[in-house]
Order: sequence, then structure tokens, then C-alpha cells
Amino acid sequence: MRKMFLLLILLLPIVLFPQQETSASTEVVAVVNGEVITMEMLNLEADLSRILKGIASVDTRFFDVLTTTQEGIMFLLRYKKEVLNDMVDQLLIQQLARKEGIDISDEEVEKIVSKRLEDTAKSLGATIEELDKFLKESGFGDIEKLKKRLKWALKTQLSLERLKEKVTASATITEEEVKSYYENNKDQFKTQSSIHALRILTKTKEDAEKALDLIRSGEDFSKVASDLSVDDLTKHTGGDMGWFTKDAPFLDEDVKKIIFNAPVGAILGPYKTSKGWEIYKIVGIKRASLIPLEKVKEDIVNILLSDKKNKMWNDWLKKSFNEFKKQSKVEILLGGGKE
Repeated sequence: MRKMFLLLILLLPIVLFPQQETSASTEVVAVVNGEVITMEMLNLEADLSRILKGIASVDTRFFDVLTTTQEGIMFLLRYKKEVLNDMVDQLLIQQLARKEGIDISDEEVEKIVSKRLEDTAKSLGATIEELDKFLKESGFGDIEKLKKRLKWALKTQLSLERLKEKVTASATITEEEVKSYYENNKDQFKTQSSIHALRILTKTKEDAEKALDLIRSGEDFSKVASDLSVDDLTKHTGGDMGWFTKDAPFLDEDVKKIIFNAPVGAILGPYKTSKGWEIYKIVGIKRASLIPLEKVKEDIVNILLSDKKNKMWNDWLKKSFNEFKKQSKVEILLGGGKE
């Protein structure tokens, strides 16, 4: 059960704790361009009963202040009003999407939500019925209330996503923009220097000197590595370390500075390191080089297109949403008032 609880937090962070109520209120708390938000919907989003239950389990005095004093009750009401204001904005987003010709049907939302819940249950090794039981036993409501919150959140999410797709559909990137980005950001498109080296690692300086003497007398470096190296990673391959760059974690910094400035064929060492005594042979070098534009063009286009779409979207949303909200008729009825 603990595993199920933790995974639910990861998978459903914004909808995990639906409101626990014995009956759903149909009281209208807001009207947005003729569409209503009910107390049931607000209670699901505000999730106040769970919050208060958590407070009571930690600090009963604070709980009493919140629930028995005028100041506490007004604070809770302000919290619910903030949640309601967010819901109003979310409903306005949904309405704006419809105004722009984007239709998100209840059937589509239902299908996606059901699939997500099935996938969640499956990932936990459970059935929908077992997930429902777990939610009830853990005090988190039930699967139906979870579905309602998911549907509300998903409808807003899809509205935003599809509005963005429509608004940014005309975004394009020119060849000049690609070339300009490439010229001004060449450091992003440089390969790192890398070398191909062989290594002999010994425990003592005496053993390292012995290995070096054998190499100087004409013995093959790889054979000496196989015979004398204590490096479990390379001794069975003749000391071959393969290709690596300066950020290789298996090299001491002092050694890096030396071997990355050495020519091909150089035999270096022995050096005292954190692992013992090391001798190197440089067998290959690849210097840092600029990647041709043709090979990174697609990446540049994706970067520029993403930036351009985000700017188009943010500019459009800020202007269009504010205008739509000003033109909308919004009535807040929470607490018996009317704003």
C-alpha cells in the first residue's frame, strides 16, 4: 500500500486528494458567460476537508482557530475564493477555445481520463476497483471524484494545448535565421577534444619503473599492460581505455592536463595518482572541431521554432485572454454574495 501511495503522488499530483463529502451540493458559486460552477466542483478543487483533517492531526489549536473563530472562517473563505477565481479563469480558457473553433468533447475527455486511470492502476499492479478501494480506505475520496477533477484539469489543458497549436501554426524559420544562430552560437556546436590511450596501472613505483623499462627495451605496450597492470578494467584488453574526453571521471586532473597535450605515440609517466602509479601511451587524438551547419541545422530549426512559437503564444494569450475576460460576464456568488 505504501508503494501505491507514493506512486499516486508522482502520477497524479494535482488530483490525488478529492474532497470527502457525503452529498454533493448543487449550489451555484459562480456563473461565467452562462456556464455555472457549483459548490461541488469548488469543493473538489479546494479540497478543504482533507486540508483541515491534516491540520487537525498536526495542531489541534490551529484547527480550532480556523474552524471556530470568525477570523479563521474568513481565512478559509478567502482561500476558497482564490480557488474559485482560478476555476473561473480555467473555464474562461475553455470558453475561449470554443470561441476559436476548438471543440473538446466530453466523450474525448472521458476516454483520455479513463485510459490514464487504467494505466495508473496497471502500473501499480492493481485494477480500477482496487484503486477505488485504496482511495476510499486512505481517506482520499473515490474514483468518481478523482475522475471529475481529472476531467476538469484535462479540459483546460487540452484547450491551452490546442489553442497554442492553432495560434502558432504559421510559425516558420528562415535560412537566414538558422545561419545567424549558428554563427552567433558556434561554441554550442563544437565537438570536444578526445584521445585514445592505453594505460598501465601499478601499485608501486618500482613496478611502474619495471614496466617502463620493458617498454623502452622494445616490449609491446599492450603486452606489458596485460602482464603487469592491476587495472581490472583494461588489463585484459592490453590497457586499452578507448576514446574519452577531458570530462572523463576516471582520470586525475593533473594527468588530464598532461595527456591531452601530448602527441600521438607519446609514452608518459609513471605518474603518482589516486589509484597508484600510471603509465600512458597516446594512440589517437581528435581535436575539437566545429560541427558543419548541415549536421545541426535541424536542431537549430527546432530551437528557433520553439522560441518563436512560445513568443507568439504568450503574446497572443496575454492579449486575447485579457480581452475575452473583460468582455465576459462573470458572477461570483460564493458566500451568498454577488460580485
